[in-house]
Amino acid sequence: MIVLVILAILAGMAAPALQDMIVQSRLASQTNELLGAIQFARGEAIKRNQSISLCSAASAGDTACATGATNWAHWVVLNANNTVLRQGSTPANLLLSSTLSSNTLTFAPSGLNDVTVGVADTIKLCSPTGSGNTTRTITIRLAGGTTISQSPGC
Repeated sequence: MIVLVILAILAGMAAPALQDMIVQSRLASQTNELLGAIQFARGEAIKRNQSISLCSAASAGDTACATGATNWAHWVVLNANNTVLRQGSTPANLLLSSTLSSNTLTFAPSGLNDVTVGVADTIKLCSPTGSGNTTRTITIRLAGGTTISQSPGC
């Protein structure tokens, strides 16, 4: 009986740490998926010698960029003919936003993108739950290079 009480106490102490580990894992997974989509869009622009765009979509099945303000719950990679090359969704328990103009990142055939020189355009993914560094920010540079940073809060 005493062993069960001790196990219950230990399990109660471990539960918050386990929840934080799950949140961190989700953030890392989704950040890597978005980073892969950015790199895929740039690579396809160079390979196909045409403009390729990564943008937010209104719903999971949409084949066009969303217009107006959106929280990036869904995203899509399109070629110059608006053919879907890749699409994805953000889990409901994570929030995704960007500072990109029109919520679109377009790569030219040269591999350069439409990010404004001197302005740090970002895609931010965060979790309203958990503690510690619950925000991941992908900063996109003109030549298509990216950096990821972590910060607390959402």
